[in-house]
Amino acid sequence: NLQTIPRVARQSKSAIWWLLHMITQERAHPARYLAAFLSLIAALGLTLFARPLFATTAYALFLAAVMFSSWYGGLTPGLIVVLLSVLALDRYFASPELSGVLSRDDVIHLGIFLLVAGLINYLSRAQMHAEQVLRTSHKQLEVRVAERTADLRRLSGQLLHLQDEERRRTARLLHETIAQDLAALKMDLSVLKRFGKLERVEVREAVEEALALTDECIREARTVSYLLHPPLLDEAGLASALQWYSAGFEQRSGIRTELDLPPTLGRLPRDTETTVFRLVQECLTNVHRHSGSPSARIRIQETSTELIVEITDRGHGMPQAALETMNGSGAPFGVGIMGMYERVRQAGGSMKIQSGNRGTTVTATLPSEGIV
Repeated sequence: NLQTIPRVARQSKSAIWWLLHMITQERAHPARYLAAFLSLIAALGLTLFARPLFATTAYALFLAAVMFSSWYGGLTPGLIVVLLSVLALDRYFASPELSGVLSRDDVIHLGIFLLVAGLINYLSRAQMHAEQVLRTSHKQLEVRVAERTADLRRLSGQLLHLQDEERRRTARLLHETIAQDLAALKMDLSVLKRFGKLERVEVREAVEEALALTDECIREARTVSYLLHPPLLDEAGLASALQWYSAGFEQRSGIRTELDLPPTLGRLPRDTETTVFRLVQECLTNVHRHSGSPSARIRIQETSTELIVEITDRGHGMPQAALETMNGSGAPFGVGIMGMYERVRQAGGSMKIQSGNRGTTVTATLPSEGIV
């Protein structure tokens, strides 16, 4: 039908333009073209060698070459191998009876070959496209995970900062209001004891008991205030705050505590001093609660680039599985240890825990910029 010829021509033209567009868009590496050409040469050589010996078809190895070229090289190398395979089949394996004119069987065989080769090339292209989409999605997912992780770390840092500020505010409130009110109550009770008429023994004992209880409340309020945030940390620096805290910890817990500080240790940035103090505080708390150690040692070393904080005990150690989890994947367990890790990370440092039957050592390394 003559009316179908323009439509077929338009469809053929569209197919040719699509094919040229796909070829120009793809940028295959020269090595892929070389591999495709070598696979075609191998298919031709093996077919020429094997056909006189075996009653085999000439198309099988060429299809294998097309499959390899499409899979390894992509669209353009695969199409080139398809075209060269057709030329090779026509040149070496077509029926020669009609002196160069293809027979009906040859046309059918070549048509089937082109159909199968085109399908193989299309499927290979679709697979490569799907793999590319998968790789792109994977990269986008990695970027999003990294962004969310960074957001969580920023949020964690903000929460730690707010926690420290809240501790400062609560400590100041305890010291300036509750402790002062208790001191005033003690003064009133002292006046009552001295000038009041306390003939009855029960009344005098009650006043004395109230005075003793008030003294205890004052001590507890001051201790809680200092543990929340010691004034020495802001006023005198890390060294004085650690000396005060280690002495108080030894007195309260009965655990002998050794503090080893470099004589040249000066003031550090406020956040760094807070990080080191909270690290020591959390470690000594864990020593008291979990290790069963009779002693603990705090050692701080200062280099030109780093500040190394080491807390050691002689307790029964930590489970090996927990250590592998913490030091391997960086996923610590427990709120206290997680807070230690996050504080050190926010300060730009790193932390490692070593533990065994002879005790546990926590080592934190912080950058020394800003030491004065």
